Amino acid sequence: MPQRKQITWAQLRVGALVLVSLTILGIGVFFITGEAGFLTSKYPLKTYFSGASGLREGSQVRLAGLPVGVVEKIRISAYVEPERAVEVTMRVPRTYQREIREDSEARLATAGLLGEAFVDISRGKPERPVVPEGGVVKSVEEADIKRIVQNTNDVISNLRVLSTKLNDITSQIQAGQGSIGKLIYDQALYSRMNQLSGTLQQIVTRVDRGEGTVGKLLADEALYQRTVASIDRLNQILDDVQHGKGSLAKLINDPSVYNNVNQLVTRANTLVDNVNSGKGTLGKFATDPQLYNRLNETFDRLNIITTRIEQGQGTLGRLSTDPTLFNNLRDSSQSLREFLTEFRKNPKKYLTIKLRIF
Repeated sequence: MPQRKQITWAQLRVGALVLVSLTILGIGVFFITGEAGFLTSKYPLKTYFSGASGLREGSQVRLAGLPVGVVEKIRISAYVEPERAVEVTMRVPRTYQREIREDSEARLATAGLLGEAFVDISRGKPERPVVPEGGVVKSVEEADIKRIVQNTNDVISNLRVLSTKLNDITSQIQAGQGSIGKLIYDQALYSRMNQLSGTLQQIVTRVDRGEGTVGKLLADEALYQRTVASIDRLNQILDDVQHGKGSLAKLINDPSVYNNVNQLVTRANTLVDNVNSGKGTLGKFATDPQLYNRLNETFDRLNIITTRIEQGQGTLGRLSTDPTLFNNLRDSSQSLREFLTEFRKNPKKYLTIKLRIF
């Protein structure tokens, strides 16, 4: 009997030792993996996403990239907005509560390109209020990998279509079609361009020799000297103007000229104002409606007189339209001319003085 009790006690000690070892190992694993939160107090937080693809209950919750909590629950939210379709409940240790504030943002991210999804919360600023227990952390949506892959496929498809079109364009160019194809493969165009190049080379050679107008402009030393002399004279004129010499300098620098011009402009403005207000003769001409009416009546009367003259009415009308009066005037003028001619020849004939004595 004593031997049997000693073996049982030994087994009991071994079992207890194994149990303690497993407990220590489990606690160490929890500490190493960051899941030692069962020893600390936690509080719930919520956030909302448009979708929870890849996220599951038990996924990590990270704070600035460090694992601090787990996703406790994922469900369809009561909101109708598409951006808040999924409600995610998280449990985070209270030791990190002061780091999660109202300006913190929750993002749905993945570990690597195809890794497990998790919720990453950014740290808030110290001056902002802390998110309370059960509060909501605002979320920020980012493009997920499926959308990226889909967009990449669209880009690849577009690149394939573009590549096909470029191949067609290249084939047309190689066949000499289109403007670019003709520029590259048209022999006549090449000949004309070669001829043009030769002509340009001849022109450049003539210019280098100083031939022609352009050649003289570039190579004539006398022209260069005259240009320099003209520039010097212009500089001298500008210097004289700056120093107050000459009439132009006085017009620019003399304040009396400015004052006279200013006074002239002032008087002109006063004159225009007087005209607009109907003052003076010119103002009455410009603004008096009675003068306009009288002028209008005068023009109407002149039109009537002109019409009567054209119709041959009245003395002026007969003078302008009756040929008899013109003929009489012409005959009278002719007789007067003959009388003056004869008078010059023999004035005694017409200037005889007779004296009679009673």
